[in-house]
Amino acid sequence: MLLLKKQTVKSAFEEMIPRIMKYGTDMVTEDNQKCKEIMNMVIEITNPKDKSISKLYPLGERAVKSYTEQLINGCTATFVYDYHERIFKYPNDLKNRKFDQIEYIVNKLKSEKNSRRAVSITWNPYIDTEVKDVPCLQFVQFLIRDNKLYQTVLFRSNDAFLAFHANAIGLISLGELIAEKLGIELVRYTHHSVSMHVYFERDADNLKKFNF
Repeated sequence: MLLLKKQTVKSAFEEMIPRIMKYGTDMVTEDNQKCKEIMNMVIEITNPKDKSISKLYPLGERAVKSYTEQLINGCTATFVYDYHERIFKYPNDLKNRKFDQIEYIVNKLKSEKNSRRAVSITWNPYIDTEVKDVPCLQFVQFLIRDNKLYQTVLFRSNDAFLAFHANAIGLISLGELIAEKLGIELVRYTHHSVSMHVYFERDADNLKKFNF
C-alpha cells in the first residue's frame, strides 16, 4: 500500500512513477503483459483546481482534454462501454431504462447535504461478466463537509503511466461540474487504485525520462 498527498495531479504523477518502478511487484496480467504493481495506492490531491500536465506524461494536454470532453459530454464512437454512458446513462438490462447518476448525486446533496449516498458506479454485472473490455473506474462518491465538496474515486485497475493523468484530471472536471451545480467548491480529490501499475516493457522508452 502507498499513500501520496500532493497538491496537483502533475506532482503526484511525477512521484508515483518512480515509486512504482522502485517498490512495485512484478506481475503478468490476464493479457500477458508484464508490469510492476503496487496494490491499494491512494493519492490525495489538495489543490484540484490546478490541472497542470507533466511534461513527462507522453500523451500530453490534447489527450487529457479529449478524455475530459468524452467523460462529461460523451462520444459518438461505439465502445463496449464508456464512462459517460455508465455515469450519465447507466444501463438497466431489466427494464431497458437509463439512469443519470450525476443528476441523482446533485439532487441528493441538495436535499441532504450530509448524505453519504451520493455515489455513482460503473460496473454492470449483466454486461461486464460476459465481455473482455470492462471499466477500470468503478466508483465515484461525493461528500459535503463544512460546505465544501470532497470527491473520492475507486479504480479496480489503473495504468499509472498512460491513464492516471487523464483519469484524474477528467474526474476532477466532473467533480467541478457537480460543485458548480451545488454552488460550492471542490477542495479535495482522492484517487484509490486497487492495482496501480506500470507496463515497464511497453513504455520502456518513455520511462527513461524519469530518474529512477
